[in-house]
Amino acid sequence: MARRSDGRTIRGIMTPNPLTVRSDTTIRRLRQLFDANDFNMFPVVDEDGVLRGVVTKLDVLKMYRPWSGRITVNLGSLWAEHVEDIMSRGLTSVTPEDSVTTALTLMVNRRLRSIPVVQRQTRKPMLVGIVSRKDVLLSLPLVDSPGWA
Repeated sequence: MARRSDGRTIRGIMTPNPLTVRSDTTIRRLRQLFDANDFNMFPVVDEDGVLRGVVTKLDVLKMYRPWSGRITVNLGSLWAEHVEDIMSRGLTSVTPEDSVTTALTLMVNRRLRSIPVVQRQTRKPMLVGIVSRKDVLLSLPLVDSPGWA
């Protein structure tokens, strides 16, 4: 079922209560979660549900960066590391009240695949959802649909 934006807000297209990880989640467990789910990113939250960062498949790939033209990662130490060691902080986020256009603009300008949706309560960004490229795309009108200008 296609969803349409028509000036709608993120609340109408986001996935509420997304699967998350904690900063102390091991890289081994993170890999298992990526393998089991078709996600590119997991929000990182604390015990109160406050958004602390995000961790992506690219963050994991960066751990395997080749030195001297070859991969030289010590797998024993790799699996001992935690999400907090590789996660991104200083995030781009949206609120449920933001427009779909806001998410679209952020995704295009910053090349984001998904954006955490937060509700700011007492100045803390509480994670309430996630909006993906697919969510935004499904909300847009088809170019050849009636009324497209």
